[in-house]
Amino acid sequence: MVTSSDEQPETQPVQSGQQGYRSGEAARLAKMPVTTLRIWERRYGVVGPAKTASGQRLYSEDDVRRLTLIKLLVSRGHAIGAIARLDREQLQFLTASHGRESIGAPDAGVAGTGELKLALVGGNLAQRLQSSRIDLRHYGVAALTTFDDLALASTAPDGERREPLDALLVSVDSLQEDIAAQIVALGDAFRAKAIAVVYGFGTGAAADSLRAAGVRLYREPGSRTEFGQMLGDLCERARAQERIGDDAVWSRVRRRYDDRELETIATRSSTIACECPRHLAELVMKLSAFERYSDECTSRSTQDAALHRYLGDVSNRACAMIEAALERVAREEGWFAAPPPAAQE
Repeated sequence: MVTSSDEQPETQPVQSGQQGYRSGEAARLAKMPVTTLRIWERRYGVVGPAKTASGQRLYSEDDVRRLTLIKLLVSRGHAIGAIARLDREQLQFLTASHGRESIGAPDAGVAGTGELKLALVGGNLAQRLQSSRIDLRHYGVAALTTFDDLALASTAPDGERREPLDALLVSVDSLQEDIAAQIVALGDAFRAKAIAVVYGFGTGAAADSLRAAGVRLYREPGSRTEFGQMLGDLCERARAQERIGDDAVWSRVRRRYDDRELETIATRSSTIACECPRHLAELVMKLSAFERYSDECTSRSTQDAALHRYLGDVSNRACAMIEAALERVAREEGWFAAPPPAAQE
C-alpha cells in the first residue's frame, strides 16, 4: 500500500434534512473499493463529506462525481497525490485532454511546465519500471538516471561535479541507520528536491531519521498502479518545491572563499571609508563555523537531529548570502575583473 500525506480532509456538519450517500454507496457509485475511498480521503483529502451528529459521513452528488473523475484519471496514469486537491474544472479539463492527446504523449496537466530529472537507485527499480511500461513523461520526467545500488550512486570520480536532480527514488532491502545516513548524504550530493525510499525491512530509528529529514517512505508496491502512484507523488513533491521556491532540505552550497582567502580580503586595503569587507569576511567564517557546529552537535532524538539539520541549513544559506555581498564589494573595489567561477557543489 502506497503511503502519503497524513492530512485530514475537511468535513462539514450535516444540515437538517440533508441527504447523502454513505461511504459504501459512494464507493459503489464511483466504481471503486470502499477501502480505497477511505485511504484517499484520509491521506490525500480528495473530498470533505458532511458528517452527521453521530459521526457518519454522508457524500453528496458532487462528492461522488469528483470521486468518479479522480478514479478515472488515476486509471489513466495520473498520480493521486498530483490531482487530489484539484478543483472540478481542472479535473474535467484533464479528463478531456486525454481525448485530444495522442497515446503515449506527455500529459500536460500532470507534467507541468518543468522538466524533471529523476534518479532510480537499486537495480530492481529500473527493472520494474521497464516491465511496468510506465511512461515517465506523464509525470514530467525528461531525464532518467539509474544506479544498480546505493554504493555506486554514492561514488563519484574525483573532481567530478554531480548534476543536480529533482527527484530521487532509492530501493533497499534492509533499512538501517547507516543506510539512512547514506541516503541523506546522497540527496545532499545531488541537491534533490524530493526523495523517497522503498524498503522491505528496517529499524524504527532509521525510518524516523529519514522522516525527520523529509524523506518519504514506502513499502514495496504491490501493483503497477501503486508503483505509478509512488512515482507520481515523488515527482509532484519535486515540482511543488520548485513552485513555492522553498529550498529542499538538501540545498547546501560550498563556500566561494576559504578561510585563507577571507583573511586576505579582510586585510586588503579598501577605498570604502569603512571596514565592511573585514566584517563581511568575519561573518562568513563565523556562520560557516556555526554550520559545522550544528552538524556535529549531539542530538537527543530524531526531532532534535532535524532541528540541528535545519539550523545548519539556515547558517549555510546565510553564509551564501553574505558571500554574495562580499563578492559585490570585491567587484566594486576592482579586486578582480570578473566574478569568480561559481562554487563547485
